Amino acid sequence: MSITHVLHFPSSTIRCFLCQFPMAAIEENPLQPLPPPNTFKEDRALLIRTHRNWRRSQHAELTKNAKSEEAPSGHASLPEFEDFFQVDLRGADFRHQDLRNANFQEAYLPGANFEGTDLRGANFHGANLRSVRFTHAQLAWTNFSQADLIWADFQQADLQGADFENATLRGTAFVRAQIRGGNFFSTDCSWADFREADLNESDFQQANLNGTTFLNANTASANFQGSYGQNEPPVIDFPSPPDDQLFP
Repeated sequence: MSITHVLHFPSSTIRCFLCQFPMAAIEENPLQPLPPPNTFKEDRALLIRTHRNWRRSQHAELTKNAKSEEAPSGHASLPEFEDFFQVDLRGADFRHQDLRNANFQEAYLPGANFEGTDLRGANFHGANLRSVRFTHAQLAWTNFSQADLIWADFQQADLQGADFENATLRGTAFVRAQIRGGNFFSTDCSWADFREADLNESDFQQANLNGTTFLNANTASANFQGSYGQNEPPVIDFPSPPDDQLFP
């Protein structure tokens, strides 16, 4: 029976009905039977308090349900999208950061340091990455197409499925890097160092391999069709020579 219906009956009828039930703490549990009031004013006040407590309990239940729906599912989510499009961050320090799916397209980053950084799925298309350090970085499926990577350092980096198409990799170090399925199509790899790198199923079609070394590298199933240049023994050190016409 709702509160609205009860108010249409005489108070004596209400008191007669309520006398059948013992006294209860109405504020604590609004669904318990009402205690018998002594006067009509007490009767009305108890009914109003009961209705208010009931509304509070309903509001609390709705709030609890909303919070439970908003609670995290427990699954790790990708970080928010970071946009560094065409920024000038030369020499910036990005070491050991989570920059998955970040956009560095056409950014100016010579001398920047990405050591140990998670850059899976990042976009460096057309970026200036001269002498940038990517050692031990996670770079699977990263886009380096048309990027300038002269003297960049990818030693022991994870580059599975990375795209270097039409990039400039002159003097770049890939020693012990994991580049399974990498795309080096029409890339300038002259004097690059791939010693002990995993290049299984990588594509070097039409690449410039002049002076490139693959000493002890895994080139199983790699495609060198149409590539050109004379491979040279491994280069031990890569100091950047001043005013070298090969590396303008």
